[in-house]
Amino acid sequence: MDWQSDGRGCMDVLAMSYDGMPYYLKTCFLYLASFPEDYKISSKRLIKMWIAEGFIPHEGRKSMEEIAEDCLEKLFQRCMIQVSSRHLNGLIKKCRVHDLLRDLAMYQAGKDNFITVLPNPEDINYPDTTTRRASFQSCHLQLIKYVGPNTRSLLYFFPKDVPKYNEFRLLKVLEVVSVDIPVKKSLTGLEKLIHLKYLGFRKCNSNLTIPVDSLGCLKNLETLDLRGISTEGTIPSNLWEIDTLRHVLFDNHDHVVLPPNSYLRNLQTIKWVDLGVKPWPVNKIPCLTNLRRLSLKAFSHWDNTIHLLGTLPHLISLKITAYMEILPNEIVYPRMLPNYQNLQTLFLEGRWPESVTLEASLFPPHLIKLTLSLSFLFHDPMEELGKLTSLKELRLRDYVYLGKKMICSAGFPNLERLEVEFEEPKVFTVAKGVMSKLKYLDKSYDLILELPPELMHLDKDNGLNTDLIRDLRDLDSISRINILFSEVMSSRSN
Repeated sequence: MDWQSDGRGCMDVLAMSYDGMPYYLKTCFLYLASFPEDYKISSKRLIKMWIAEGFIPHEGRKSMEEIAEDCLEKLFQRCMIQVSSRHLNGLIKKCRVHDLLRDLAMYQAGKDNFITVLPNPEDINYPDTTTRRASFQSCHLQLIKYVGPNTRSLLYFFPKDVPKYNEFRLLKVLEVVSVDIPVKKSLTGLEKLIHLKYLGFRKCNSNLTIPVDSLGCLKNLETLDLRGISTEGTIPSNLWEIDTLRHVLFDNHDHVVLPPNSYLRNLQTIKWVDLGVKPWPVNKIPCLTNLRRLSLKAFSHWDNTIHLLGTLPHLISLKITAYMEILPNEIVYPRMLPNYQNLQTLFLEGRWPESVTLEASLFPPHLIKLTLSLSFLFHDPMEELGKLTSLKELRLRDYVYLGKKMICSAGFPNLERLEVEFEEPKVFTVAKGVMSKLKYLDKSYDLILELPPELMHLDKDNGLNTDLIRDLRDLDSISRINILFSEVMSSRSN
């Protein structure tokens, strides 16, 4: 195509698709101009931003997240986005925008003063103090002067620095991705952003820190995602007094305690919190009736965990890491707890009681994804795991089983993804006709695979990636695990 002569006509054709969309879909589409070219967009992050911006209409009894997922699917059906990957339940996981459609979004967004994208030669000729949203894409921070104090959204991609936020007091959305600064710096002015609804950081280096004392001042906050930034101090208890919170996500290394008597009926996601070192009174268990995804660091007072889990009727994802603590029966068999018919994702890191044998009948009936780590099982679990007919993804990590050989002789009718990563050498055998729907296989470098002919094409050498992951692990933790492994094996032989 001769873009100079024919490009305008092509853009007019694409604009017809845009013009035919309802208003709420138009705003959702234009927001995609905020992301860099060829960028793989996380649907979860995008949906949370849409909700914070107020783009998503109310629709019956559906949650805002469910309606937003429908909007994303409608954009795909209209060929306005491309799907990069999907979750096991069929929902879009990551998407991207074709270059031509991104050009259309940027053109229309600039025309409507919807988003200012920097650097963009058409946008940096003069300061625009009326712009409502700004996206900084691999550009120098000095361009912040082209954005006025009335800005509602700021998105930074690959910046070398971050500004002070005191003057952006109307912000609703603040997203920072892959910031790399050479010296220590603490974010300042966050406590002034009382209208902020979305605060997210991803892949920021350790030199950038956030003073957590300011978080309790953000009384309208809906999404708090601090997985990609270092925190200064202990998370304040007044954070849990913000009743608008919908999603709270911390890094696994942060020390975050969920206090008793929290009243958060809107909360849907909590990632990596502790339930405290003291037992909760039964009448002060947090009220989290709409919680759907929960990740816990549990090392003591299992009663707190068990009591809380019994009050969550809508939970679909549960992750518990107890490191080398022994898990109670109610945790290793979550189907024993009430309200667990909807559980789809289960992650358990911790030792199973020696008296317990894994049984498929005690797992939730609709389990789609299962991860086990540091289980120290004495019996090969593969026969029972194969009976989980709904299972689509299985991850087996360090010291799940103390034996030297694991055999999959039957079952796994719907398994699509298998990841087997062990610290010690093992033989992993799959019989003919088993795992017939398997599409992806990842393994540790020294694992010996014995696969039927129909699955041999999945046995790729993934050793390089596995070794790289191991090199980045906490070596002290590995040594402690090896010591525990030796102790368990010694006691077993005695």
